Amino acid sequence: MPTNPTRAVAALGAAGVAWGASVPLSKVAMGWLGPAWLTSARFGLAALVLLAFVPREKLRAAFSWRVLGWGAFGYGGSVLVQNAGLARTSVTHTALIIGAGPVLVALIAALWQPAVARPVAWAGFALSLAGVGFVAGGHGGGASGAGDALVLAATLLSAAMTVAQGSLLAGRDPVAVTAIQFAGAAAVTLPFA
Repeated sequence: MPTNPTRAVAALGAAGVAWGASVPLSKVAMGWLGPAWLTSARFGLAALVLLAFVPREKLRAAFSWRVLGWGAFGYGGSVLVQNAGLARTSVTHTALIIGAGPVLVALIAALWQPAVARPVAWAGFALSLAGVGFVAGGHGGGASGAGDALVLAATLLSAAMTVAQGSLLAGRDPVAVTAIQFAGAAAVTLPFA
């Protein structure tokens, strides 16, 4: 099936803007919703939308306790902890720490599969993380060490989820897997709300 490059670039741009805007918009939303309510509502609504469009046979084929569990704790847990950290620190620090996520994904993948990274890549990972630590070291704009630590923990959990996702998707419909994971995330975070 041919792909329209303009549409693909537009979709990628829209996804980037949505992802980049999620931290400041979450901070604004926490003015009237607590971190747990925001997490539960966000995943609950997303799960309902996806579940409405995925055929039942694909959902049954995608379901496993492992998929549900990674969704509950990888998505739900990481965003719940991230929102709890965001409530205690600045948007700038949160965005910067989350920006280290790709480096953490590479580090976790390299630890789980040691042949993944070469020594020069490790040097790059270390330099990148040192830069994040240097910039996030200050406490201006309402930032706190406790909030930063929660966001870092959430980013580590999210990075582990990203690495595990490859094996979870094997032979399954990606939208069905995501719907199940979002439902798990909403369910596990609701009691905290």
